[in-house]
Amino acid sequence: MKRFGLTALLLSLLAIPCLAQYKVTTVDFPGAAQTNLYAVNNKGQYVGALIEAGAGQTNYAIFFDGKTFRQLDPNGPLGVNYSFALSLNLRGDIVGGYFDASWAGHGFLYHDGDVTTIDFPGATITYAFGINDLRQIIGVYYDTAYNRHAFLLQDGVYKNIDLPGGLSTTPFSINDWSQIAGKFEDVSNTTGHGYLQQKNGKFTTFDAPGAPADSTFFISVNNFDRILGAWIDSAGVTHNFLLSEGRLHNFDLPESFHASSVSAQTINDFGEIVGYYNDSQGVQHGFVAIPKDEREKWKF
Repeated sequence: MKRFGLTALLLSLLAIPCLAQYKVTTVDFPGAAQTNLYAVNNKGQYVGALIEAGAGQTNYAIFFDGKTFRQLDPNGPLGVNYSFALSLNLRGDIVGGYFDASWAGHGFLYHDGDVTTIDFPGATITYAFGINDLRQIIGVYYDTAYNRHAFLLQDGVYKNIDLPGGLSTTPFSINDWSQIAGKFEDVSNTTGHGYLQQKNGKFTTFDAPGAPADSTFFISVNNFDRILGAWIDSAGVTHNFLLSEGRLHNFDLPESFHASSVSAQTINDFGEIVGYYNDSQGVQHGFVAIPKDEREKWKF
């Protein structure tokens, strides 16, 4: 394991305002009480979950194809109890998780109306967190003792990809270079560190400068080594950032949104970011942030 951070690099990793100026749009699924967006691809399509009002705040996976916003598989396996769509690629594949009629958790792969359940062999719970254009799928599974582990699914073969020397590994994103970004916990009951794993298995970890120890995570990596992540301060407030070429850029929504909290979830190759925020009343809304200047898409 290596850590980002020779002295010179650390000196350059000062948090600065994000270079790009964004046009930010609120996204609410029609009729839903709340909306979360989790991923966006290079076509500007995005996925997430709608949250219904009432006891339990039931979730259903949703998809925006560029024209139409719809619930995924409303009458099939994903419509049973609770579902969420977490990632999509350019080939029409969507992955996420759902609970069945017995409230057991499963991952899923959705394509053109067909649903394939993803269950790591022998696991009690499985969730699929990311998919790339090579159809490599990453996620987590829980063993019979309910310990969490990381997995890679490729060509029908499951592989454990826990990083060595830690307590838990959570892979959130995989790009087309087979780089995986996520969080690595080596101290119990903490957030941990951001990590970036290469195709050959080698990995580096990262802690945001000035952040409390063990409080950083990565959540998205695009194909140009731009990484979206966050750190959590001592008051429990989440601070989103973009990491690019050894520099950390703060990411937040404009003050006009009156957001009490912001969760940035995915960055695509054009610098477009999706996520969700809580308004002043505690209601969650999805958002899409698009760089205003075409040139800014490549300047992070």
